[in-house]
Amino acid sequence: MIITITGKPCSGKGSISKYLCSKYNFDYVCTGDMFRKLSKQHGYDNILHFQQSHDKIKDIDKIIDNKIEEIGKTRINDNVIIDSRLAWHFIPDSFKVFIDIDWNTAADRLLNSNRDTEKAESRDHAIKILKDRWNTENIRYQELYKIDNNNYNNYDFVINSDKSIEELSEIIYKEYKKFIKK
Repeated sequence: MIITITGKPCSGKGSISKYLCSKYNFDYVCTGDMFRKLSKQHGYDNILHFQQSHDKIKDIDKIIDNKIEEIGKTRINDNVIIDSRLAWHFIPDSFKVFIDIDWNTAADRLLNSNRDTEKAESRDHAIKILKDRWNTENIRYQELYKIDNNNYNNYDFVINSDKSIEELSEIIYKEYKKFIKK
Protein backbone atom coordinates (compact mmCIF):
# COMPACT_ATOMS: atom_id res chain seq x y z
CA MET A 1 0.00 0.00 0.00
CA ILE A 2 1.13 3.52 -0.76
CA ILE A 3 1.96 6.01 1.98
CA THR A 4 1.70 9.66 0.92
CA ILE A 5 3.60 12.10 3.09
CA THR A 6 3.04 15.83 2.92
CA GLY A 7 3.64 18.76 5.21
CA LYS A 8 5.05 22.21 5.47
CA PRO A 9 8.41 23.05 3.91
CA CYS A 10 11.36 21.78 6.00
CA SER A 11 9.11 19.58 8.14
CA GLY A 12 11.25 16.52 7.44
CA LYS A 13 9.06 14.86 4.81
CA GLY A 14 12.01 13.75 2.72
CA SER A 15 14.17 12.56 5.60
CA ILE A 16 11.30 10.64 7.19
CA SER A 17 10.26 9.16 3.84
CA LYS A 18 13.80 8.01 3.06
CA TYR A 19 14.23 6.54 6.53
CA LEU A 20 10.96 4.60 6.27
CA CYS A 21 11.91 3.38 2.79
CA SER A 22 15.28 2.07 3.90
CA LYS A 23 14.02 0.47 7.11
CA TYR A 24 10.84 -1.11 5.72
CA ASN A 25 11.78 -1.71 2.08
CA PHE A 26 9.51 0.84 0.39
CA ASP A 27 10.25 2.55 -2.92
CA TYR A 28 10.75 6.32 -2.69
CA VAL A 29 9.16 8.92 -4.97
CA CYS A 30 9.69 12.65 -4.40
CA THR A 31 7.79 15.29 -6.35
CA GLY A 32 9.92 18.02 -4.75
CA ASP A 33 12.98 16.58 -6.51
CA MET A 34 11.04 16.57 -9.78
CA PHE A 35 9.99 20.18 -9.21
CA ARG A 36 13.50 21.37 -8.27
CA LYS A 37 14.90 19.73 -11.39
CA LEU A 38 12.29 21.43 -13.60
CA SER A 39 12.96 24.73 -11.83
CA LYS A 40 16.66 24.52 -12.69
CA GLN A 41 15.91 23.43 -16.26
CA HIS A 42 13.87 26.61 -16.67
CA GLY A 43 16.75 28.74 -15.36
CA TYR A 44 15.51 29.38 -11.83
CA ASP A 45 17.74 28.91 -8.81
CA ASN A 46 14.93 29.85 -6.44
CA ILE A 47 11.80 27.70 -6.20
CA LEU A 48 9.60 30.56 -4.99
CA HIS A 49 10.63 32.76 -7.93
CA PHE A 50 9.92 29.84 -10.26
CA GLN A 51 6.48 29.32 -8.74
CA GLN A 52 5.59 32.99 -8.85
CA SER A 53 6.89 33.97 -12.26
CA HIS A 54 6.79 30.97 -14.53
CA ASP A 55 3.79 31.17 -16.86
CA LYS A 56 3.75 27.40 -17.40
CA ILE A 57 3.84 26.43 -13.74
CA LYS A 58 0.32 24.99 -13.83
CA ASP A 59 1.30 22.83 -16.82
CA ILE A 60 4.32 21.57 -14.87
CA ASP A 61 2.10 20.87 -11.86
CA LYS A 62 -0.20 18.84 -14.08
CA ILE A 63 2.73 16.83 -15.52
CA ILE A 64 3.96 15.92 -12.04
CA ASP A 65 0.45 15.31 -10.71
CA ASN A 66 -0.36 13.01 -13.65
CA LYS A 67 2.78 10.97 -12.86
CA ILE A 68 1.67 10.62 -9.24
CA GLU A 69 -1.87 9.70 -10.24
CA GLU A 70 -0.48 6.99 -12.54
CA ILE A 71 1.64 5.58 -9.69
CA GLY A 72 -1.53 5.46 -7.59
CA LYS A 73 -3.32 3.46 -10.25
CA THR A 74 -0.53 1.06 -11.12
CA ARG A 75 1.22 0.58 -7.77
CA ILE A 76 -1.45 0.95 -5.08
CA ASN A 77 -0.61 -2.52 -3.72
CA ASP A 78 3.16 -1.95 -3.77
CA ASN A 79 5.24 -0.62 -0.91
CA VAL A 80 5.75 2.97 -2.07
CA ILE A 81 6.22 6.17 -0.12
CA ILE A 82 5.51 9.38 -1.98
CA ASP A 83 6.95 12.60 -0.58
CA SER A 84 4.63 15.14 -2.17
CA ARG A 85 2.38 18.07 -1.39
CA LEU A 86 -0.56 16.62 -3.33
CA ALA A 87 -0.15 12.86 -3.66
CA TRP A 88 -2.76 12.40 -0.90
CA HIS A 89 -5.27 14.05 -3.24
CA PHE A 90 -4.41 11.94 -6.29
CA ILE A 91 -4.18 8.66 -4.39
CA PRO A 92 -7.18 8.75 -2.06
CA ASP A 93 -6.72 5.11 -1.00
CA SER A 94 -3.22 5.79 0.31
CA PHE A 95 -2.30 6.26 3.97
CA LYS A 96 -2.20 10.08 4.02
CA VAL A 97 0.26 11.66 6.47
CA PHE A 98 0.74 15.38 7.20
CA ILE A 99 3.87 16.53 9.03
CA ASP A 100 3.45 19.88 10.73
CA ILE A 101 6.22 22.15 11.99
CA ASP A 102 6.43 25.56 13.58
CA TRP A 103 7.93 28.22 11.31
CA ASN A 104 10.92 28.97 13.58
CA THR A 105 12.08 25.36 13.53
CA ALA A 106 11.47 25.15 9.78
CA ALA A 107 13.52 28.33 9.27
CA ASP A 108 16.40 26.93 11.35
CA ARG A 109 16.36 23.78 9.25
CA LEU A 110 16.42 25.79 6.04
CA LEU A 111 19.34 27.89 7.29
CA ASN A 112 21.28 24.71 8.11
CA SER A 113 20.43 22.92 4.86
CA ASN A 114 22.38 22.77 1.65
CA ARG A 115 19.47 23.58 -0.61
CA ASP A 116 20.81 25.60 -3.49
CA THR A 117 17.28 26.52 -4.65
CA GLU A 118 16.31 28.14 -1.34
CA LYS A 119 18.82 30.40 0.39
CA ALA A 120 18.11 32.63 3.36
CA GLU A 121 20.23 35.25 5.06
CA SER A 122 18.56 35.13 8.48
CA ARG A 123 15.88 33.32 10.44
CA ASP A 124 13.32 36.04 9.64
CA HIS A 125 14.22 35.84 5.96
CA ALA A 126 13.92 32.04 6.05
CA ILE A 127 10.49 32.25 7.68
CA LYS A 128 9.37 34.67 4.99
CA ILE A 129 10.68 32.39 2.21
CA LEU A 130 8.98 29.33 3.68
CA LYS A 131 5.65 31.03 4.40
CA ASP A 132 5.62 32.64 0.95
CA ARG A 133 6.32 29.29 -0.68
CA TRP A 134 3.64 27.52 1.38
CA ASN A 135 1.04 30.20 0.66
CA THR A 136 1.92 30.41 -3.05
CA GLU A 137 1.57 26.65 -3.38
CA ASN A 138 -1.74 26.57 -1.53
CA ILE A 139 -3.19 29.34 -3.68
CA ARG A 140 -2.16 27.43 -6.80
CA TYR A 141 -3.60 24.15 -5.49
CA GLN A 142 -6.88 25.84 -4.65
CA GLU A 143 -7.05 27.28 -8.17
CA LEU A 144 -6.13 23.99 -9.83
CA TYR A 145 -7.93 21.45 -7.66
CA LYS A 146 -10.06 23.34 -5.13
CA ILE A 147 -8.12 21.81 -2.22
CA ASP A 148 -6.50 23.25 0.90
CA ASN A 149 -3.36 21.64 2.28
CA ASN A 150 -4.01 23.42 5.60
CA ASN A 151 -7.16 21.35 6.20
CA TYR A 152 -6.09 18.49 8.47
CA ASN A 153 -9.29 16.60 7.65
CA ASN A 154 -7.61 15.67 4.35
CA TYR A 155 -5.21 13.33 6.12
CA ASP A 156 -5.39 10.03 7.97
CA PHE A 157 -2.62 11.02 10.38
CA VAL A 158 -1.14 14.38 11.43
CA ILE A 159 2.06 14.61 13.44
CA ASN A 160 4.25 17.47 14.62
CA SER A 161 7.88 17.34 13.57
CA ASP A 162 9.22 17.81 17.10
CA LYS A 163 11.02 14.49 17.51
CA SER A 164 13.93 12.77 15.81
CA ILE A 165 13.55 11.32 12.32
CA GLU A 166 13.72 7.82 13.82
CA GLU A 167 11.02 8.52 16.41
CA LEU A 168 8.71 10.20 13.91
CA SER A 169 9.22 7.37 11.43
CA GLU A 170 8.39 4.72 14.00
CA ILE A 171 5.22 6.55 15.07
CA ILE A 172 4.13 6.95 11.44
CA TYR A 173 4.85 3.29 10.68
CA LYS A 174 2.81 2.13 13.70
CA GLU A 175 -0.11 4.28 12.56
CA TYR A 176 0.27 2.92 9.03
CA LYS A 177 0.06 -0.66 10.34
CA LYS A 178 -3.14 0.24 12.23
CA PHE A 179 -4.53 1.87 9.07
CA ILE A 180 -3.97 -1.17 6.85
CA LYS A 181 -5.64 -3.46 9.39
CA LYS A 182 -8.90 -1.49 9.06
